[in-house]
Amino acid sequence: MLYLAEMLKQVIRQKRNLHASKDEIKQLQRRKFLQLVQFAALHSPYYSRIIREHNIDIANCKPEDFPVLTKPELIKHFDDIVTDKKITKAGIDDFLSESNNPADLFLGRYIVIHTSGSSGVIGYYVYSVPEFLTGLAPTTRANGVRLGQKVAYIAATNGHFAGATMASVGKKLRPIYRDVRLFDINAPFGQTVTAINQFQPTMIGGYAFALRKLAEAQTTGELHIKPDLVQSGGEPLSSANRTYIQHAFAAPVVNVYASSEHIIMGLGRDSFGGMYLMEDNIIFELGPTGTRLTNLYNYTLPLIRYQMSDQLQHIDDPAPRMPFTKVREIVGRQELVPVFMNDRGKEDFISPLVLAEFFAKGLAQLQVLLTGPKSFVFKACLTVGLSPAERQESINNIELRLRNLLAEKAMTTVTFHIEVVDRLWADEKTGKFALIVRQ
Repeated sequence: MLYLAEMLKQVIRQKRNLHASKDEIKQLQRRKFLQLVQFAALHSPYYSRIIREHNIDIANCKPEDFPVLTKPELIKHFDDIVTDKKITKAGIDDFLSESNNPADLFLGRYIVIHTSGSSGVIGYYVYSVPEFLTGLAPTTRANGVRLGQKVAYIAATNGHFAGATMASVGKKLRPIYRDVRLFDINAPFGQTVTAINQFQPTMIGGYAFALRKLAEAQTTGELHIKPDLVQSGGEPLSSANRTYIQHAFAAPVVNVYASSEHIIMGLGRDSFGGMYLMEDNIIFELGPTGTRLTNLYNYTLPLIRYQMSDQLQHIDDPAPRMPFTKVREIVGRQELVPVFMNDRGKEDFISPLVLAEFFAKGLAQLQVLLTGPKSFVFKACLTVGLSPAERQESINNIELRLRNLLAEKAMTTVTFHIEVVDRLWADEKTGKFALIVRQ
């Protein structure tokens, strides 16, 4: 009941914001920002130092007064950024090593999400339950609150990943959702189709690539469901894939722009003519090489001017549906999808997000090199300062998790080699990093 009551409170509060003017949203952002800064100044050693060193007036400041916070800086200063001294990076490491259930709470009260994202650098993000529900509440803005939905969510499910955690929280939100079932994207695809047929959901959600595969199965008759709504998130959704998915299911597709760092950041659908950014929860600074975001509701792990590589392009909005900035819908970068021959001699895929959300204690950064239809190299940068015994333990954990991943996908004949490296490959001309590369 705690989850449901808090969620309804946030939905009602954020629904009121849709009736505000753009100027009123700016004023709301400023009030929230100053409250966040004043809290961080008292409870975060990192921000206390930043405020002091930069002579920031916490009663009259703006995000631009703060230095940019990058992911490596967040990892380096994590223990000083969090506002609860009981939360430590080492403690989260141990928690994630022992728990694969996204419903488990760290210290009995915090939701933890981990991901390497498109950078390959593993990061941790922590929320109190009310904070997480604040970030999740905007999902109702694109389709309203429909009571009694049966939701099928296909994504990486065996760990503390953003999508799996959102779905796990959804299980606690009855009667908004009558039933929420997670389908592991790393299961054999035919098995997933059979299970979804048996479930007959009224709403399906998941990664764009997985939804495209389900739409293809619907078109060929392998899948036969009648959802009222499809939600795509976690990967860029192309206009071609949106059109194909909508036609296959005869249902509208909502494009959810989300991240581990900020949960729901934007929403798009055909009737919007673009994607609206959730500016009552987040301040966005759009730039030519990326976007800087200030999260206005996470007081546990304050993120002020957090740098993300997503390039958002502002577009005109002559007939606004929401009092927020509208951007072009395709955001983020599409990763190469690994396709291997499974144990039955058929091609199947491993979602890039399964690899982006790969976790093993002691692993700091990763990259996957595809070397053939049944082989790959897992390049691993380990945490600096590990003892020889800890390094070997980390390598053993990586190997075990990779073997489990392949076994779940019925790809036990796919071989791999773990290569410990000091740095990962990036394009020599552009300097850009790719999580998955082909030999």
